[in-house]
Amino acid sequence: MTTLEKYIWVVNVLNKAGDRGLSLKELSEAWSRNVEMSRGERLSRQTFDRWKGNILMTFGVDIDCRLRGGYRYYIKNPDTLRKGGLCGWLLDTYSTANTLSHNMGLKNRILVEKTPSSHDFLTDIIDIMKENRVMNLTYKNFWSRKPHTFAVAPYCLKMCQRRWYLLALSIEEARVRIYALDRMERVEMTAEAFSLPADFDAETYFATFFGVVLDESVPVERIVLRADSSHQHYLRTLPLHESQREINTCDDYADFELTLRPTYDFCMELLRVGGMIEVLEPKSLRHAMHEWVKDLWEMYKND
Repeated sequence: MTTLEKYIWVVNVLNKAGDRGLSLKELSEAWSRNVEMSRGERLSRQTFDRWKGNILMTFGVDIDCRLRGGYRYYIKNPDTLRKGGLCGWLLDTYSTANTLSHNMGLKNRILVEKTPSSHDFLTDIIDIMKENRVMNLTYKNFWSRKPHTFAVAPYCLKMCQRRWYLLALSIEEARVRIYALDRMERVEMTAEAFSLPADFDAETYFATFFGVVLDESVPVERIVLRADSSHQHYLRTLPLHESQREINTCDDYADFELTLRPTYDFCMELLRVGGMIEVLEPKSLRHAMHEWVKDLWEMYKND
């Protein structure tokens, strides 16, 4: 059992305990019951104190002790795990991988989705980002007949729709662009360093976009969607965007409000579920959806 797996176990157990937390005795008993991890041994205070510090450094999860109620340990910053950031994703991924690795006997009965762009260049790009170096990128998009090589300053990585993307400053064009890792043919670190803009924050940069179509000519708008009686549950449990909130609910439908730029990829996501979602506002987006549906109707109207 790796040390990382032990840290993940502690975080998951305390996260499930919620605000009430667990005493060291309760945590130690839970640890000893997990014989595969603990081999039946108790969790000592000295070991737990060392793990707490390492968990904070590794995942940014702050485990604190509340004196009221008998020295109970809890996660002081639970939003770190709930907001869908890298920390929560890593813990979820490692937890899932750990569970699956101990149940390989069921490998033919557990199906996963492939991420086609996560193997070839992800590690190399992360290494270049850590060094804040300019990199030479050989890239071939879907519309080019041959690849092109150019210099970019890598800002951040983003996963979207099972693909990895790199947001980078194109040195030649002097503007920020998005590049899909599955269209990269080669990456090479250069000796040239760059400085990430002091005001750049990846989460803020993407906050008004649905995915990776970064069309700033599309204005930010208040969008109201109506999901029918069956699809409202899917939209409720897996929001389309961080800004989504439910504003009206009844037996037949539920209305959701979002604030973002209704770019091409957002429209495609709405079309994906057909008539189960209706755009109520704004009129401009409703009209755009009408045009998409009209084109679709023209394609199939003679069938």
